[in-house]
Amino acid sequence: MHARAFVASLPESIAKRELSIVRERLGLERQRCRIETVDGSVGPGNVLIIMIGTDSMTEVVTGFGVKGVSAEKVASDACDEAERYLRSDVPVGTHLTDQLLVPMALAGGGTFRTLSPTAHTHANAGVVRRFLDVPIAVEAEADDVCRITVGPDRKKDG
Repeated sequence: MHARAFVASLPESIAKRELSIVRERLGLERQRCRIETVDGSVGPGNVLIIMIGTDSMTEVVTGFGVKGVSAEKVASDACDEAERYLRSDVPVGTHLTDQLLVPMALAGGGTFRTLSPTAHTHANAGVVRRFLDVPIAVEAEADDVCRITVGPDRKKDG
């Protein structure tokens, strides 16, 4: 696991405060956390990125700075999402779920386990169904874990 905090036209102390929370909450060593200053930006902003790597993929969790929201809150929210993913023992996080629906529908289908889908996932599934007339099923497996099947359910078809 690694974390990077980017700041553009903002004090570096914001990134330091975010990474302090990440180190505390996720147990990251200091050398796995990096601050990046973005030069030449058109305006101020910051983003915190937490990368969780496995043998087969990398899940990316982001926290975007919002004017009036503390660096600690931004980092805490990102850590909440990372911890939720780590607790779930699923291969696909909520944001990757959204991105997998279209290629899976175009490829003829498939299935994967993920966290409970977001409103964006449901909306994206609706769009895919309209354009490609492909069934997309969401089946709860456990608390906050589900299986998404794109295309015909191969278990039922034989």
